[in-house]
Amino acid sequence: MSDVINRQVMSSATSVFERLHFKYPVIAEIIPKYNPYLYVQFQVTQDNTNPGSDTYFFYQDQSYPRDCKDIQDQFSTKNATGAQVIQPNGYDAPFWVSCSGDWTIIQRRSDSSIDFSRGWDEYRDGFGFINANHWLGNEKVAHLTNQKTYEFRIDIETESGLTGFIFYGSFRIIDEFSDYSLVSVGRSNDTLESAVTWCRTNTIPGSCNRCIATCADPSGTVDCSNDCGDIQQTCICPPNYLMDGTNCIRQEDCGCHKESHGVIADGVSYMAADCSERCSCSSGVLTCVSQSCAQDATCKEVNGVRDCTCNEGFGGDGLTCPSIRINRDCYDIMRYVSTEIGEYSITPSGWTGGSFNVHCNMTIDGGGWTVIQRRVLLPSRQDFNQDWDAYKSGFGSYSRGFWIGNEQIHHLTNQGDYELRIDMVNDRHSAYYAKYDLFRINAESDKYKMSGLGSFTGTAG
Repeated sequence: MSDVINRQVMSSATSVFERLHFKYPVIAEIIPKYNPYLYVQFQVTQDNTNPGSDTYFFYQDQSYPRDCKDIQDQFSTKNATGAQVIQPNGYDAPFWVSCSGDWTIIQRRSDSSIDFSRGWDEYRDGFGFINANHWLGNEKVAHLTNQKTYEFRIDIETESGLTGFIFYGSFRIIDEFSDYSLVSVGRSNDTLESAVTWCRTNTIPGSCNRCIATCADPSGTVDCSNDCGDIQQTCICPPNYLMDGTNCIRQEDCGCHKESHGVIADGVSYMAADCSERCSCSSGVLTCVSQSCAQDATCKEVNGVRDCTCNEGFGGDGLTCPSIRINRDCYDIMRYVSTEIGEYSITPSGWTGGSFNVHCNMTIDGGGWTVIQRRVLLPSRQDFNQDWDAYKSGFGSYSRGFWIGNEQIHHLTNQGDYELRIDMVNDRHSAYYAKYDLFRINAESDKYKMSGLGSFTGTAG
């Protein structure tokens, strides 16, 4: 008369537990069947084929969740694992239960620390410690299992570490008036021994999930299918383990495990946060190479891939980034290439003769000046008494004096608004300058006439 529900569900298991010397004889949980996630324990779950909200009791109005599935549903970002408070329909007060995700644990036996040889009242009210060995209580289980149609699951483990589970399609017990009789256990005439599904070494019972994470596919996304058919329970790898062939092994034992990142999928590359190291996995072999981004590159994520990326105006693989920008004048050179005085290559807009070299002054008046003429007082100075063609195409050198060329000046000054600055030194070595805020000349067809000369400022005049 004492432990009716415990005897009805578990009596046939007693001899098997004793004979196999189970290290963890009984763990029991309940969970609505419509939930796709099943966990490693004894479990009861609501039936997909009977999803109605009707309860076998007449009381349905309560402010607490009815079971661990309600908790998980109400707090989508919260893991319901651990001690939680619920109040099933019709039960007179909320009470603590142990949740395992969506599952509500009704019994756990892992050792002999709690004596399960108890009387009627203790089995009715429950005993033990919620987060350790315990029986939830027949009265609570009756209210839980009469809210909907629940499935039931028993998970077992032997002293040698062998795990197994038994699954029942439905589970419900009646109230104390009817001695907590077992109304439904939803299983055929299998004996307990034939009903147990044993899991291989390092695997544990769990919900059917065809998205299996492996060493080669740690995210479980390759050829993934959640269509399990009639299979609801199966053997899975425990947390932090991955499938390797037919065995579950620790993540760190996978061939392509990177301590700072985890397991790298086969055929996939991993980049360190600062792009200082690239690792790739091929056929279970991890290869890592140190690297550094080019001076003109930035370590960043582009389209979901982190890598060294050349900055604007530069091309390459991020490790080398030569300039691909078409610099139109020395101002572009100063902005994108260098702020040092020197000779650089430019290509003005509309210029079809290929790039040409110019001298850039980066110190006077803010820098970025393209030098179009230089005359020096040296014995070997450049002769500026030249013909039309020479002035058209340019002549001389920077050291002896030069003219850049009328055709070049025309293309330079017609691609935007340009200033003209003339720097001079008199015979007493005094420097002075003239500056105009606009300067432009026309094409050869108009004899390179000056078409724009702006306002004057400076010390000359």
